[in-house]
Amino acid sequence: MLARVFWGRRIEKRALWRAGLCLSVLFVAGLEGASAQRPLHEHVPDLIDEEVSQLVRTGGDSAILYNGELLPRPRERGGPSADEAPMDAQPGDSRGQERAGARSPRFRPDRQTELENELGYYSVFTPLIAPFKRISTFDEVAMQGRVPTLTIHQPRETTAVRTLSPDDAEASREQFWGSIVLDFRGGSRVPFPSVSPESRLLSLRFVPAVPIHLEKDGADNFTAVIDVNQRRMVRAIFLMDAPRHYFNAAEIPNVPNNIAEDRVHPLPPRVKRDALEFAQELSIEPGDPLDETLEVLTRHFRSFQESSEPPQNSGNIFLDLARGMRGVCRHRAYGFVITLMALGVPARFVQNEAHAFAEVFLPSIGFMRVDLGGAAAGLRALGADDRPVHRPTEPDPLPRPASYRASYSRGTNVSGLRSGSSLSSHGPGSSLEPLPVSTPPSTDAPAAAEPTSERTVVLVVRDGTSEVFRGQPLRVSGRATDQHGNGIEGLRIEVLLAGRGQLLLGVTLSGPGGYFGESFGVPPDLIAGDYHLLVRTPGSADYDPAQNR
Repeated sequence: MLARVFWGRRIEKRALWRAGLCLSVLFVAGLEGASAQRPLHEHVPDLIDEEVSQLVRTGGDSAILYNGELLPRPRERGGPSADEAPMDAQPGDSRGQERAGARSPRFRPDRQTELENELGYYSVFTPLIAPFKRISTFDEVAMQGRVPTLTIHQPRETTAVRTLSPDDAEASREQFWGSIVLDFRGGSRVPFPSVSPESRLLSLRFVPAVPIHLEKDGADNFTAVIDVNQRRMVRAIFLMDAPRHYFNAAEIPNVPNNIAEDRVHPLPPRVKRDALEFAQELSIEPGDPLDETLEVLTRHFRSFQESSEPPQNSGNIFLDLARGMRGVCRHRAYGFVITLMALGVPARFVQNEAHAFAEVFLPSIGFMRVDLGGAAAGLRALGADDRPVHRPTEPDPLPRPASYRASYSRGTNVSGLRSGSSLSSHGPGSSLEPLPVSTPPSTDAPAAAEPTSERTVVLVVRDGTSEVFRGQPLRVSGRATDQHGNGIEGLRIEVLLAGRGQLLLGVTLSGPGGYFGESFGVPPDLIAGDYHLLVRTPGSADYDPAQNR
């Protein structure tokens, strides 16, 4: 099927003007090449967003400029709305998915490796960093019975977090507004969300104004602490920054992977032995180049598949998961982090209510977020419909296999975003990797031969919009059947645009009777032109992969 993508409307920053001590930003809405009427002010040329962020302030309130959009301080409101999850003092579950609003004391792996249902993600930051806010971070491995469990090395050893000033903003760091309700009714200490381990607070206010201070532990978990006599619900409105390299470093250092081994907390001997044995199976050893180590391990753990059949149980859950290559985000991040720690690479496991990912320390740079994917049937971003999506300024320096590009952390099948937004992009920070692919046949191609295998899947696209504007939804529906025409329920269905490469728009599941149907957002910065609509499935334990003809 041929889909034609047209130019859509976009907002473009045209100029910045100064008149005395007043500052205004002119935005022109319209097509490329639209002209603006010249205002009678002095033109200030070539200001970058970071410089504008320093200038845009009125009456003590401030705003930041992100990708040409002015983002004001979050409004002061009372208790939590329906799309918020207050942070509370009660610990979360240490098994599997974390409870929204809570910090888990540890992470104990499980063997539930199947595709998960739609997950809800509570948005805290603007620009939106879904699904990557930091709630629980673990930097040590301890044995819980016979199971290697991730913990915090010294949770009670904390340092105070000092609030700086918006004037301390730096061009090498990105800024994020935050708004969250802190529920101290169950205790005087509640987790405080963060963007990165090296984040700083540039402004912080509480509504109502009560004495609260922030601190963080050795794994850079942020915590809010209130006087025991003031236990109540309080809203925190804050400006937090993060170094640009955290989202994607421009280059992975070519240094020995164990050069910062002194930053790694010792592993239990058995765990280290197992992890080094597994690393050797991938031809990695301590002392190998860090960039090559991360390339091999990232490719391996990003290539996991979700499966209702977990790896064979040998009694060693780390080796079973690492070798079996089955599981969702938490299984991938668990094996990845333990393997790196055994090699002498400082690494951390991070999770929130919707996702788990890793942080890796790069010498002379700092921590970098490493997402390993891990799909669910979808992600519902709550409270995100009025927020722009954050884009890393550097491309992902690590391998991106197909199974990783199909995960919800890469933007597939995400609802609740602002109209025209997508978690994936063609920009510098895009997770999209253009692929040299042959052009798929169009819908008027000769019919394929009648399938004969009992494992064969037939995908028929019954409806697919032939023309669409950038930033607008593309509706696709159809049916998945076996060779006898019987509908197949529960198949993963991937929808792509193919032209100069392949762009994954989203993922859905076939329902009763094998029918599927979904609207997928077309990225607003996609190059206009003709694309082939490609619908495919990776198959399952009972069926082979297939794509529409």
